[in-house]
Amino acid sequence: MYPSLLSAVVIITLAGSGLCDTPSTNTLNIETIHHFSTNISLENLVVRRTGEIIVGFDNFPTIYQIEPEINGTATYIHTFEGYVDIHGMVEVTPDQFMVTTGNLSLVTHIDVPGSCSVWHVNMTGFPEHLEVKKVADFADSRILNGMALLDEEKGLVYVADSRVGVVNILNVNTGEHFVAINNSLTNQPPGDCQRYLYFSNFAQGIIGRVPIDENGLPEGDAEVVVSGLNTPEDFVLDKAGNIFLALFESNEVIRIDGETKEITVLAGSPDSSTYKWASAVEFGRRRSDKSDLYFAINGGFLEPDNVGGALFRIPLGDLTVV
Repeated sequence: MYPSLLSAVVIITLAGSGLCDTPSTNTLNIETIHHFSTNISLENLVVRRTGEIIVGFDNFPTIYQIEPEINGTATYIHTFEGYVDIHGMVEVTPDQFMVTTGNLSLVTHIDVPGSCSVWHVNMTGFPEHLEVKKVADFADSRILNGMALLDEEKGLVYVADSRVGVVNILNVNTGEHFVAINNSLTNQPPGDCQRYLYFSNFAQGIIGRVPIDENGLPEGDAEVVVSGLNTPEDFVLDKAGNIFLALFESNEVIRIDGETKEITVLAGSPDSSTYKWASAVEFGRRRSDKSDLYFAINGGFLEPDNVGGALFRIPLGDLTVV
């Protein structure tokens, strides 16, 4: 989609590293939750504690809520005027979400340096009532992308900047932020029983990680966890350390075994447009779907075989540890 660097960030307490093996396939029942028109490109998603899915567009500064059912209804939430795209979303406390906005054109792939912001979206009273307010502007930003909750009590979140290649820490209560992680990858693995910030690198085709201390700052060098991936976008990890990842240009959603690094293709293929340009993944949060994986596709925006942005669900069963 664009020559980005950091696509997603995830925090986990885990150990182990390695390279990926030859992909295998797995036959699963993939359900269509909602399909937008061909003029909509989906970039990210986050799941509310009540189960509804919030999706963000990257060709409009707009977010929608989708009911987590087959052919679920999409309900408009908000448009962030004065911006072009939405790339990052994270829940800080129940129904309190942080959303990044920016000005990256999907047509020209040109961004506007220093124009990104983070917003607080209060969904507590939605749909009857909605509160939206700006938290911070990022004067040195290019593309604010992946987000992860660092400390709920202190209101600290990680915010990755794709084109600058750094990870910021933002205090959502004060708006203060600073660059926390900005180091290159090495082959020196840290010790076991360590808290890590995991990240995907779209341009280098890797998932990496860096050990972090209690304040979210690096306390060692970054390392490669999985390499040889075709344009990795957003990802999540289950409790066993298995990685569920959207591969953008491969039109695939895959599972990477946390121990063996064996890859299983869950949906899509390089020559298929059904799941064109997979962009985001997230687990369900209801008792009935906590073992299910929701994933969004860009749809191939502006491509001849554009199928439109869409949201799907994969019942994973034993393939995940919840």
